[in-house]
Order: sequence, then C-alpha cells, then structure tokens
Amino acid sequence: MKRITILFFVTIHILLFVSCAEQLTVREREMRKYERIDPRIVQGMPEAIVKVVDAYNSGDYFTSAVGFYAIMKNDEWDRLHETARYYYAESLFRMGLYQAAEYQLAEILFEGPDSHYFVSALLKLLAVTYETNDERVLFAILSNVDYSALPAKFANELTYYLGKINFYNGQDDVALDMFGKVRDYSSFYPKAKYFMGVIQVRQQMFADALRSFTEIKNMPDDLYIGADIRKLKGMADLALGQLYYAAAWQAENPLAMFNVALNYFTDVGRANEQWFEALFARTWASLMIERFDATLGTVVTLRSPFFTDIYFPEINMVEAVAYYNLCQYDEVNYVIDYFFSIYPEYSERMAAWLEDVSTKTGLDVYRELLIMYRDAQEGIETDLPESLLRTVLYEPLFQRKYSHIKEIERELGIIENAPEAFRTSVIAQDITKKMMYQLTTLRDEAGRMIVERVQGLSNELNQLIADMRAIRFEMTDSMTRELEKQEMFGRQVEDEEEEIVETKLNPSVPEGYYYWPFDGEYWEDELGYYFFHVENICRE
Repeated sequence: MKRITILFFVTIHILLFVSCAEQLTVREREMRKYERIDPRIVQGMPEAIVKVVDAYNSGDYFTSAVGFYAIMKNDEWDRLHETARYYYAESLFRMGLYQAAEYQLAEILFEGPDSHYFVSALLKLLAVTYETNDERVLFAILSNVDYSALPAKFANELTYYLGKINFYNGQDDVALDMFGKVRDYSSFYPKAKYFMGVIQVRQQMFADALRSFTEIKNMPDDLYIGADIRKLKGMADLALGQLYYAAAWQAENPLAMFNVALNYFTDVGRANEQWFEALFARTWASLMIERFDATLGTVVTLRSPFFTDIYFPEINMVEAVAYYNLCQYDEVNYVIDYFFSIYPEYSERMAAWLEDVSTKTGLDVYRELLIMYRDAQEGIETDLPESLLRTVLYEPLFQRKYSHIKEIERELGIIENAPEAFRTSVIAQDITKKMMYQLTTLRDEAGRMIVERVQGLSNELNQLIADMRAIRFEMTDSMTRELEKQEMFGRQVEDEEEEIVETKLNPSVPEGYYYWPFDGEYWEDELGYYFFHVENICRE
C-alpha cells in the first residue's frame, strides 16, 4: 500500500484587528474631530449651507448627505467641494451605508496624499473595512500610495496591511519585511508574527518558523487589546504540529517528530476554531507512531453525534489503515463496506451536479445552492448531500464573500426605508445602481467559487475511492498469504481454544480530571480523550 501522508498546509484565517491601545486613542482623537462641525465656521454663509451643517450636527444624516452632495455639485461653491465631499462620505458612513461611503473615500484617496482629508479618509476607510470585512478597496489604495506618504502614527496598522497585500501577491520577501516592521507593542504584532511563520514555512526557513509560532504560544492572552491571542495560539499549535509532521518524513528519527506533532495537535483546545482540524490531524500523527488505540479513540470522537453534520470521508481511510495494521481484517472490511455504501453515491451526485451547472452562470449557481441548502435543512431530497453543502457554504473564504453580500443587501434595505427625500434623490439612485452592480458581481464570484470547490471535493473523493479499493486489495492479498502459510505449516491454533479478542473503549483523561468508563453515551467534555484498545493479532 502506498504511503499515506498529510500535505503540509497552513490555512490562513482572515482576522481583523483594531490598533493597539495607544493607536486607538489617537484614532479616537482623530475621528472625534468629525463628529460635529463648528457652527461658527459657516456663519455668514448662505442659509442652505447652514442648514446642511445643522442637519449633520443634529444627526440627521439623510438630510446632510443630500445637502453636502448638492454643495459638491454647485460650481459657485467650489472652495467648499473638498470639505463637502468628505462630509458627504461621513454622512453616508453614519447612516450605515458603508459601501456608499467607501466609493467616496476611494475617490479622495486615489487623488493622493496631497488632499487635506487624505489621512482622515484613510482612517475612515479602515473603519469601513472593519465593518464590511472586505479588504479589496483598502488593498487597492495602499498599493497605489507611496509608503513614505502614509501617516507615521498609524504605521503599524498600515504596514501590517501592506504585508498582507504582498503576501497574497506572492511577494514573500517584501511581505516578510513589512510584517517585520510591525512593532511588538502593536496589537497587529501577533497576527503579523503568524504571517511571518507561514512565509518562513513556505521558504523552508523552519527554524525561524518555529521561533515565530513559539513566540505566539508564549504570549499572555490579555497582552494585546483587540487581538484574539487564544485563537492565534490554536492556529500556532496547529501550524507547529503540521510543521513537525511534514519534517518527520525526512528526519533520522521520524517517530520522535511525529510524537512532537501529536503533542502540538493535542494542545489545540476544544474552544478553538481549529479543534476539529487538529483532531483529524491527531489521527494521522498517532497512526504514524503506531498508537492505534489513540487513532481509533479519536475516530470514536469524530464519529460521535457532535460531528454528524460534517463531511469528512477521509476518516474512513484512517480507520481502515489502523485496523489493517492490527490485522483486524473483519473490521477493515466493515469500514470499507460502510464507506462504499455512502461515498460512491456522493461521487455520482457531485458529478451529475457539476455537469448540470457547467453551462450556468455563477449567479445562477449561487441562488440555486442557497435554495438547495434551505431545502436540505427541511428534509427535502437535494442534488448534493446536506453535509457536503454545509462544508462548501461554511468555508471561511465563501463565508467572507457571503458576509459581504449580506452587508450590501442590508444597505440596500436602509435606502428602501429611508425618508422619501433621500430615497428618491439622485444620490440614492446612483448608490443603488453601484451597489446592485457590486452585488451581482459578488454573487457571481461566489457561485463560481462554489463550483470550483465542489469540483475539488469531487476529485479528492474519487482519489479516496481508489485508495480504499487499494486497501481492500492489499488486505485480501495479506489474507491469502496467511492462508497459504497455514496450509503449508499447519494451523497453530487448530486444537487450541479460540482466543477472545477483547475490545475496550474508555476515555483517557489528563491528570486532574476524573476517569469514567465509556458506557455508550457521549459527553462533550470527554471528546478527544477516548482510547480504543484493540488487540494486534498479526503473526510473524
């Protein structure tokens, strides 16, 4: 049987962090300047301008947005255009129309740092980015701005995003340099350090990666305001485990390396988002060191009712390989039979669905899949299984896209329910047109993303089906060789009383925890602690 390995990978989980405590104070001071406009500034100006300022100061942002827009379009008030444009964006932001505000802020920022409102617009764009969870406009702005022109007092935050831009563009050296400039007192530092570790792994700088991830693990949970250190620690544990797992294949002492990987995977806590991924990684690490009791115990956890809605056919591969190494061929057959009773049908359904959508737009796929998922939840038979739908629709990349779509839908709802004067204005019509175009584009991208992901899952499942057939073939070959030996040398146990193979299942818990024998009932606090003892009946 071919060697089964896990490809080393690090999933980048997009996290948005606010600035450190000092930066938050600076930001608050900077932004507070725009909460109100000093009425004395507009004394003696035309009444229309005074009314706009009064509306803004009183919180009537629908009226102020219309007013500032009118000032922008009035050629007689050209000296006020720059200020009116910024406060128009502020009014939209304060209404909750973040996308619309983003359009205006981008116009200011693309004009360059000479604008009086460049820094303020950049800070407001960051605020919009945190609300929408969409970094593309911010990345576009920063990619076209000279680094030296960025405000020094927000250097850590902006340098972090410059690092991400280069990271996603595959410019690892530049990204590493940018992340390295984030100071250790900034709340962006932990995330920058994590990205550094990922880049160091990609560049095979394993010692440096080890130091980066270990530094994250040693950070106090409450050291940085706004940074989820506990989540980052889970990500670091998983990354370190994968690092040691990958390194074990070339190590002189692979068992020691697999043991270290297993320890890191085990350190990922239940409350962490990476816990399920770490659980699955634990099955392979324990399998590599022939801790079959730990492997099968983790399989028990993954087969518990707490994970019934998750699509992960690979667990059958792990279970079959463990039983195969114990020469428990009846159990191997049972696992393979179970696998083939489910997943070839899944493969056929995916192939049929992919054929059906091959001529459809991403927009059509997006709409149909959401309807399909709703039907599956209601118990209606669907083209794709519910567990697979859940896997595709809950992946982080799709969730980010979906979150952005829902944000635009929410903002369109604000416009629909706005006062008539705003709802029927040229502003509302223009904003609605832009957001509808963006909404259609995002839905189409999301649909195409879904098709690509299902195609990937289909290819993976077809390979897994082939691997499971290979395991059955090798097991049959092993059984044939054993029977031939028995025929040649005589059965060693022919006259002996049949040995009873005892199977035990129990939760093995760390020191300080209570031990309870397993009685067939799953408890959430026992998950991950099961050990499944099966006798090795292989003969030399």
